[in-house]
Amino acid sequence: MVSHCGACLAHPPRLAHCSAALDYAYPWQDLITRYKFQADLGLVRSLGRLMAEHPDIHHQLQQCDALLPIPASDERLRERGFDHTLLLAQSVTRQAGGPTLLSHVVQRQHIQLPQHSSSRAQRLRQLRSVFSVKAAQQSDIAGRKLLLLDDVMTTGATLDALAACLLSAGAASVSAIVLARTP
Repeated sequence: MVSHCGACLAHPPRLAHCSAALDYAYPWQDLITRYKFQADLGLVRSLGRLMAEHPDIHHQLQQCDALLPIPASDERLRERGFDHTLLLAQSVTRQAGGPTLLSHVVQRQHIQLPQHSSSRAQRLRQLRSVFSVKAAQQSDIAGRKLLLLDDVMTTGATLDALAACLLSAGAASVSAIVLARTP
């Protein structure tokens, strides 16, 4: 069994660990799409439960100091009308008795091409310097074991870019949990 892909061996990810509750495949792909792009907010509690009850994810929630949902840009929030990762993170923490939720410590610049429709090379290029820690929130990051939450992990580029930003800001470690991962 191979524990790391060739890309990870060449450029090790900054995440200490990453767990996914589901494969991003049928029927989950359709449900996640309905939640994220069609604002079917009735799904958030069930999706949050799937994450909160996953053994690996539950363990990570107990081990971290704070949970940080991947932030959306202001433009993406206006476009969707809601913050899908924040709602998912709130659902997970309520159901798992999880850690402190840090939802406003990182700023995200808008990128023109949505990540879900970009190639790996485009994702990596677009994500350079897209995240920054707000100066007033530096103390919320320094020395802490942080756990990122995202809905779908495709290449891991977004999680890696945010992990790099947080580690540069003084986080002790950064791991991640995702609802689904592309197989």
